[in-house]
Amino acid sequence: MTASVLVSGSLFRAPEQKTSKSGKPFVTATIKVKDGEAVAWWKILAFSDSVCAELLRLGDGDALAAQGTLKAETYERNGETKLSLTIFADAVLALRQPAKQREAKAPPPPDTRTRAERIAGIADPDFDDRIPF
Repeated sequence: MTASVLVSGSLFRAPEQKTSKSGKPFVTATIKVKDGEAVAWWKILAFSDSVCAELLRLGDGDALAAQGTLKAETYERNGETKLSLTIFADAVLALRQPAKQREAKAPPPPDTRTRAERIAGIADPDFDDRIPF
């Protein structure tokens, strides 16, 4: 039985591109999902070109949502049974622009008015608020 899941959280480390034994590239990532004080860790595996490209565009700490098929397994560590959660991602969506793109935005154009014009409320001659209807 397979289950489809949608999980949102933030990336823990930058995603990594790897190559399978057959030579096909894929991307792995880990997301941290908080629920109050509890934290769950989900591994993401992506094989489609578009999902891989979207993941590689993101970096450590970026928020995202991933949708795909769930694989849940148990394993033992130090005598304790733990749960491993993996999503074989069909789609990934950045929940906000990655930090590197947010920083790249151009600053607003400089105000060309003099201080006296700004205080007097005189409009910027370069400002054009006409709306073509």
